[in-house]
Amino acid sequence: MMERRAATEFIGHRLLDGEGRNVGTIEQVFLDDRTETPTWLSVQTGMLRDKHSLVPMQGARPEDEDLRVPYDKDAIKDAPRFDVDRHLSRAEEEELCRHYGLQPPGPRTEGPAEGQAAQGRHAGGTGTRAGTPGAAGAGTPGAAEAEEDMTVLRSEERAHIGTETEETGRARVHKSVETEHFERDVPVTREELRVERVPLTDEDRAQAAETPRMEEQDEEIILHSERAVVSKESVPVEKVRISKQEVSDTQHVEGELRKEHIDVEQEGEERGPAS
Repeated sequence: MMERRAATEFIGHRLLDGEGRNVGTIEQVFLDDRTETPTWLSVQTGMLRDKHSLVPMQGARPEDEDLRVPYDKDAIKDAPRFDVDRHLSRAEEEELCRHYGLQPPGPRTEGPAEGQAAQGRHAGGTGTRAGTPGAAGAGTPGAAEAEEDMTVLRSEERAHIGTETEETGRARVHKSVETEHFERDVPVTREELRVERVPLTDEDRAQAAETPRMEEQDEEIILHSERAVVSKESVPVEKVRISKQEVSDTQHVEGELRKEHIDVEQEGEERGPAS
């Protein structure tokens, strides 16, 4: 089982499931009041980190700067949800053990404060543990010791800074068609009539003598010319690839954190803050 100090060092780090997937951010570690042994931890889940799940420390092991547990991510998110700012009752702990398939803890001794179960308490994180000071000590003090000693729990806020994704804009891709005027000079040819008079030959005179009669005669000559014509076809000329890329930047974050101070007053004397 991991020691208390080693367990609390992972507060604010990622919790990984049995397959190495990120479950969320570790926010608190619960200790056994009698043995100070880490037994449970709470993790922030959900897109806005607004949900809290309790996970057993049994089988947890460090992995780089994160903590890995032998449980499935969905099982952790579906675990029974309880108030993480107070002790776990015996019934709540047994319900969690059944969910994770663990053996429920054996009988334990109740603390002196209203029968409050003292199995788990906060070892770090924010908030104030529910219950009275007598339920936060390790073990059950004797009657004389309970009358002479007083334990006061001091808390302070811790900042857990993360990131969330929000929509900042949209891009629409539209392909349009535009008409562009063009002009070209195209060389063309055409046929024209050319009339020329040439001298008669003996053959021409002989042919005319055979048919001395004059008569009208028509002949038809067809002329041709070229003209410019335009035909069109669509051909690909360019390919455009559009994709998204992540750009890293830094944002300044500031805020205020509260913490409790304990003052002790004694007759005739005032002591400064105890923390």
